[in-house]
Amino acid sequence: MHLWLGQDGSALSVGSTLAKLVPDLAAHWQDRLRDARGASEAGLLQAVRAAARDHSRLFLRVEGMPDLVLRGHAMQVEDGSILVNLGFGITLYRAVAEAGLTDADFAPTDLAIELLFLHEANLAVRSELARFTEQLERDRQVALAQAHSDPLTGLGNRRGLELALSALLPAGGADAQDGQHDPFAVVHLDLDRFKEVNDRLGHRAGDDLLRDVGQVLRHALRRGDAAARTGGDEFVFLLRGETAPEDLEHLARRIIGSIEKCSPAGRTPVAVSASIGIAIWQPGCITDPQAIIELTDVALYQSKNAGRGRATIVRCPPQPLILAPAGDDEAAAP
Repeated sequence: MHLWLGQDGSALSVGSTLAKLVPDLAAHWQDRLRDARGASEAGLLQAVRAAARDHSRLFLRVEGMPDLVLRGHAMQVEDGSILVNLGFGITLYRAVAEAGLTDADFAPTDLAIELLFLHEANLAVRSELARFTEQLERDRQVALAQAHSDPLTGLGNRRGLELALSALLPAGGADAQDGQHDPFAVVHLDLDRFKEVNDRLGHRAGDDLLRDVGQVLRHALRRGDAAARTGGDEFVFLLRGETAPEDLEHLARRIIGSIEKCSPAGRTPVAVSASIGIAIWQPGCITDPQAIIELTDVALYQSKNAGRGRATIVRCPPQPLILAPAGDDEAAAP
């Protein structure tokens, strides 16, 4: 599509397709078109002349068609006139719909230019979509981390713990007995005399203590382990592949000793410690996450009742066998 302008700015010629799109363009082109970028304050004619001089792209909007943008180039002819070559680009389908254009309104070369414009627009859109998708993924990761994290200690929260524990367990049924899942230990820790810290020193001292405990657990655990604060002063962590009772006992004593060093000082110091309950899981054991957590609760209170500041270790019971119904043909087969 072309628009040929004389030195005085009058329209010498308008392409048939452009004339079909804007019927009165030849007589009123400066009124019917405007700079889509709004970059020129001197007027549309000056914007066209600047594009011809600088070999820059033109973006023109048609009055009354807010969703339609014409784009192209301007070239100055030897006699001082300016030839403007325009295309629709990505808004081609809108022009076809609004002006009833057909393939007869386009020369083969025009179609090639339109394809180039569309290809350029497609690359720009794909680049922007890729950038937007990357930003969405970053935002999703941040939101996911926040949803599964405890804001006070920076450890996981109860939801994060449930997901981590479920990932370690087989789905159930035959898979529960396949022996393909690694053993692990679930450790439930509860602070001793934490209420005294809040009552005697204030909740700020209690929050500081909880943050210190979070640091103790981060330093004590390995990269593949998971730790979470599940309640006010309760913590649960998962130890992948760690099932030797003597190693678990040693780790528990080390963590308890580190927590005792976190006891807040002051004019009314409180000697804080920790009680721990540990459940060892191996292939073939129960696969209900809640039942495993309840086992650690039982072990934890055994430690509390035995004097606090110690650990109690239990083993998860076997997964109950699921017997086939009496009428099952396969069960009855020899």
